[in-house]
Amino acid sequence: PEIKVETVPGKMNDYVHIDVQDTTLCPRYCARIIRNVKIGPSPMWMRKALNAAGVRAINNIVDITNYVMLETGHPMHAFDLAKVKDNHIIVRRANKGETITTLDGKERALTPDMLMIADQTNATGIAGVMGGEYSGIMDDTTDVVFEAACFDGASVRTAAKALGMRTDASARFEKGLDPRMCMPAIKRALELVEELGCGEVVTELIDCDTHKDTQKKAPFDAKWINNFLGTDISEED
Repeated sequence: PEIKVETVPGKMNDYVHIDVQDTTLCPRYCARIIRNVKIGPSPMWMRKALNAAGVRAINNIVDITNYVMLETGHPMHAFDLAKVKDNHIIVRRANKGETITTLDGKERALTPDMLMIADQTNATGIAGVMGGEYSGIMDDTTDVVFEAACFDGASVRTAAKALGMRTDASARFEKGLDPRMCMPAIKRALELVEELGCGEVVTELIDCDTHKDTQKKAPFDAKWINNFLGTDISEED
């Protein structure tokens, strides 16, 4: 369906700056700000849908990202803006000897071939695998950064395997996702924010898009298809 979202005026640079340093491993990174967030439980219909798919309901903001992942196939992430140092998000490779404590509470040793989401001081997430404990959404969160990005599948698979952590997000990214799905995913998440009444969507967005459109065309021959299937479907249908 066509997605429509009511927004409030605002510029992204007033809230956060995005710096994608490795466009090979991250060909597209979209971000949007939700302000005056009201953290609470999701409505029952959303919790039931998540539980039925084997995903644990946490709170409305995190649940929205997981619901969109199930609905569109594209993983998302939400950051607490207050925990992003100097309001600067950097997409870079890990530094030698760098570590991160992930959302599951475990400290992970990183290697320079792993792509990270970071701020000026710390790594805040392992790209395409899991966010960091430091940046998680808490009950006192007031402003949120929604992220919908596309990460290189081989890079995500290698990092997840090396760290021994295969997640819902990595299972999708490792197969190779379409960068064009970033925008529909984040727009759908914003629509759900409005529907659940859990925050105000800031008008401006950031879209760091360096991917090359590689759409392929397949020949269409209605007669051949009908012969192959034993059907009688018109070319128009």
